[in-house]
Amino acid sequence: MMEGVNATILAGWSLAALLFAAALLAPLGGGLRRGAHLAGAAMMVAGAVTLYSHDVMALPQICAALIAGSAIGLALGRGMPRSALPSLMSGLIGQAGLAAVFIGGAALRDPHAFGLLDDATDRLRIEGAAAIGAAVACGAMACAGAAAVLWRGAAGRWHPLVAAAMLPATGGLVAAFIATPDLGRLLACIGAAWLAGWTVVKWALSWGTGPALALVGGFAGWSLAASAFLMENMPMAVAGGLAGAAGSLFGARLCGGAGRKGLADAGRRP
Repeated sequence: MMEGVNATILAGWSLAALLFAAALLAPLGGGLRRGAHLAGAAMMVAGAVTLYSHDVMALPQICAALIAGSAIGLALGRGMPRSALPSLMSGLIGQAGLAAVFIGGAALRDPHAFGLLDDATDRLRIEGAAAIGAAVACGAMACAGAAAVLWRGAAGRWHPLVAAAMLPATGGLVAAFIATPDLGRLLACIGAAWLAGWTVVKWALSWGTGPALALVGGFAGWSLAASAFLMENMPMAVAGGLAGAAGSLFGARLCGGAGRKGLADAGRRP
């Protein structure tokens, strides 16, 4: 389904993923400015690799959008207090998850445009259905997690219980969608994944904003990897997988141990 991988493109996407992961870690040590610089560098690398790897038909419009987005981001960053920057970053990361949900919906609506139909049966291939389900589920979890960080509020005792129930439920609904792809089952996946992402991140917030941000970034990374598979972009899939693994593992580590000991102790005794 995917073509050969260009080593330069793969290296660029991998560098972007590592920079994104470092940007998530930087605010935990008090380096908000360093984290912002790393995130900006990651976006520049990702944008350059995207333009390099595709035949661009509307370069002036793309440049105009980049300038407008940079101006909006600069205004938001300079006008918000430092304490609100992690929440702002979470909201921006959550938009990547929302984009993955829309990509999955578009792929289900027109699988022929994404090359997901079986030539013999003219039906959606199983790997295509799996990618759609994964992109939509992880994207909904990232978007819900970002909303949970922005909403704040104390985590209830029921959040871990609901999260423990909804995570396997989401997996089961994704499996059901893969078996019989239709819009109803996809919407059920979105609903279950939204509730799972909200409760997991709310529970992680009891350890602090850092673990919650890491989990949101992990969900967004996995959704990016699944979306890249739909778009037949292997380097982007690798970058998304690296970001997803880094965010998920780091968030789980902070929630499981380092968050209770403190970051300084965790750094001395990994």
